[in-house]
Amino acid sequence: MMQSTPLILPFTNIRAADLPLVGGKGANLGELTHAGLPVPAGFCLTTRAFQAFMAACPTVDALYAQLDGIKSADLESARQIGLHVRQTLQDVAMPSEIAAAIQQKWQKLGVDQPYAVRSSATAEDLPDASFAGQQDTYLNVIGVASLLDAVRRCWISLFTDRAILYRIENQFSHRAVQLSVVVQQMVMAETSGILFTADPLTGHRHIVSIDASFGLGEALVSGLVSPDAYRVDKRTMTIIDKQIADKQIAIFPVMGGGVRQENLTATQRAQTVLTDAQIIALAQMGAQVEAHYATPQDIEWALVGEQLFLLQARPITSLYPCDGLQSPDDSLHIFFSMGHQQMMTNAMSPLGISTILCVVPIGHEDNTLESSLGRANGGRLFIDLTQPLRHPILRKVMLNVLAQFNALAPETLQLAMQRPAFQRPHAVTPSAKNILWGLRLLGRVLSALWWEDLTGYVQRADAVLAQDVESVRTKLNALPAGEGQIRATVAIFGSIFEAPLFWIPKFIAGELAHRLIVRLGRGWADPTDLEVYRLGLPGNVVTEMNLVIGDLAEIARRAPQLRRLFEQLGDDSAAWLADAAKVADSGAFFQAWEQFMAHYGSRGSAEIDIYSPRWYEDPLPLLQVIASYLQKEAGSHRLQHQKLVAEREAAAHRLLTQARRGLFGRLRARLMRRLLHVVEHGGVLREHHKFLVVQHFRTIKEIIKNSAVQLTAAQKLTQPDDVWFLSWPELGALAGDDAPDVRAEVAKRRADFARFAKLTPPMVMTSDGESPIVNYHVADAPPGALVGSPVSPGVVEGIVRVIHDPHQETLNSAEILVAPFTDPGWTPLFINAGGLIMEVGGLMTHGSVVAREYGIPAVVGVRDATKKLQTGQRVRLDGNRGVIEIIGDDLPTR
Repeated sequence: MMQSTPLILPFTNIRAADLPLVGGKGANLGELTHAGLPVPAGFCLTTRAFQAFMAACPTVDALYAQLDGIKSADLESARQIGLHVRQTLQDVAMPSEIAAAIQQKWQKLGVDQPYAVRSSATAEDLPDASFAGQQDTYLNVIGVASLLDAVRRCWISLFTDRAILYRIENQFSHRAVQLSVVVQQMVMAETSGILFTADPLTGHRHIVSIDASFGLGEALVSGLVSPDAYRVDKRTMTIIDKQIADKQIAIFPVMGGGVRQENLTATQRAQTVLTDAQIIALAQMGAQVEAHYATPQDIEWALVGEQLFLLQARPITSLYPCDGLQSPDDSLHIFFSMGHQQMMTNAMSPLGISTILCVVPIGHEDNTLESSLGRANGGRLFIDLTQPLRHPILRKVMLNVLAQFNALAPETLQLAMQRPAFQRPHAVTPSAKNILWGLRLLGRVLSALWWEDLTGYVQRADAVLAQDVESVRTKLNALPAGEGQIRATVAIFGSIFEAPLFWIPKFIAGELAHRLIVRLGRGWADPTDLEVYRLGLPGNVVTEMNLVIGDLAEIARRAPQLRRLFEQLGDDSAAWLADAAKVADSGAFFQAWEQFMAHYGSRGSAEIDIYSPRWYEDPLPLLQVIASYLQKEAGSHRLQHQKLVAEREAAAHRLLTQARRGLFGRLRARLMRRLLHVVEHGGVLREHHKFLVVQHFRTIKEIIKNSAVQLTAAQKLTQPDDVWFLSWPELGALAGDDAPDVRAEVAKRRADFARFAKLTPPMVMTSDGESPIVNYHVADAPPGALVGSPVSPGVVEGIVRVIHDPHQETLNSAEILVAPFTDPGWTPLFINAGGLIMEVGGLMTHGSVVAREYGIPAVVGVRDATKKLQTGQRVRLDGNRGVIEIIGDDLPTR
């Protein structure tokens, strides 16, 4: 311990840099005092005092060792060990040096004053982790004996069950987190509350949100009272909303120490807590605090008469960042999360985002490498839809298209579009070249829709895809690793979408044909037939991949030794494959395995991020799926597919038969036959362009990995894995002779990536930081039920399993899969799924389509499903109405 470190520091001597000594709360109070804000006087016992107290415990090392052994899910161990630690520390006397220092400061501040005593941890009130409420607070503390006791109890509260578990879950070392104690003159508040300088629900950065109640703020923060709520536009300092609550109780200080709870009169319960002048004064103070920290703040305040006091300020850690979504002009811009469109809401690596921006074929004005249409923000990619949404025709197209990916997308976007700051004329001015390109595309779509014979077109598209992948692979791999190969890789980005132009018009024609069939059949066709007729179509790359995985399992089934080895599959896929290769009857399986990996090995979960592991790099999820297949009836995957094909053919036959009836029946049947043809041979191409891109990613990823090894050897990178935290322009510069030093920036981006991974991105976000909230509504849903968009019919009861990463987790037979999203890398899990619940998605997104093909109920767009549901709970999943009802649980007893 450094003896030069003071035991106590007054607020006037504390600044932000003193956080290691006084914790987050103490550092903030010192900063606010220094800024001239109305902070009640006080002091902090520094972490040196806490260390001295802990050092006075002879078994402190053993206590920390026990804490280090607790696992995040082991609530019982946390309870028992936490209780033991607290009981042990209660018998430790406060060092006399500390007690004397406290008494001296107490006498200087005022012996007759009441005090508030709060903990302030060194890992508290940080930008990405708020420890608020994890330790104890003591109010209206009067007298030196009570003050010393409150300080000692604050120290011990670092080891409450909730504080222990919070540190474990957020990966903070128990020993590394130190505790300061804040001693502050108590404000005998007549009214008090909380102020957010940005709307905590929608994230709107220009809206101040104020909660207020009578008496001390303890009733509000403890959830004992419903506060009045006020909202202020901080740009104009205008009150835009008031909600007066029924405030039944308040907490007031008691003469002599402590607090009391008091029932309010009927008049007090209904009256407003704050006057308009007080609301504006609070908003102005909030804006001042936010300006000081340059980030939105969560503020605790109190009023005595007209005197306003600032009790605390901390960063709002729950807001999704909006730094990357600044408006390029003075109007409001609206952004859509590309992850919600691609069904992948995980945080993306900087190089993954840069790769997408390079590959996108539009938005490269002035020959920029990265498209200007996308913005990196919070580790995700957002697309600026402002100009299309302002255009009367493009707006209809955009809302219609996005509705296929999320049923709430149109309503959410329309809510954002109502903002006055968005109302501007559109600036869409297509060039003659773009108009000509669009007309040509339209002509090819119409030709495919009405005239062309598309029989065999899938096979032709497969050949074009394979040829393009092989051509790029051969060209890039022929070059020596280094700067030249990187530049050649960059050069091919602009041509990646040339091959898909061969089949995209046919795919669009297939989608249009489906819409025309639905419209044509309205009123006379069975709604089920209008969905079933296009399930199980031959040529869909995801469907074909799933069938081949099942075929691999059937080959393994015919090899008894290999099948027994699958029963011993662990977490080390490389070791398992090495052992399996030695098995005498594994030859046929590995021949098929190599063929599968050559064709499908580029796939994986979160595959739009080039950083994410592919199956050829980590095949464990595939092996687990094959092991699951081996538990099922032989050939069940082919039988299921054949059943689906039979149902599809029967549905198509019924549609044709019904179309022939009535006036103009012959003409209607002819039209129906044509449209069914286009759907079968064109609509099935919906996954081809993504499959092409991920196969190119495999080639490019190997080049990146090899380049990273070279750059590390040249000491331009600290380690090869750093390459994923660069952009393509930066990687190109790093490969050159005059390479910049990127090590500090890479370290920062690594930390940001870890922080962003914990955040849930909004589907829609404005340049003001607002994420409009729209919810599904089911009128007769039971209380407490979760609701979403029904995308696959049926009702099932079963045990849910919450899965975030299919590379790390698997699904047992008949369990209901609960996931943030799914993409083709998740598809193998569906063989065991009894139902599907997703946080994002729409009728035509990946999980919805696969659920219908497998005949399992599915509900998507269920907000926070992975947080509100727990593995082991039993639910009733209603895919007809979009309702999930919790009916019990099989959770382990702790």
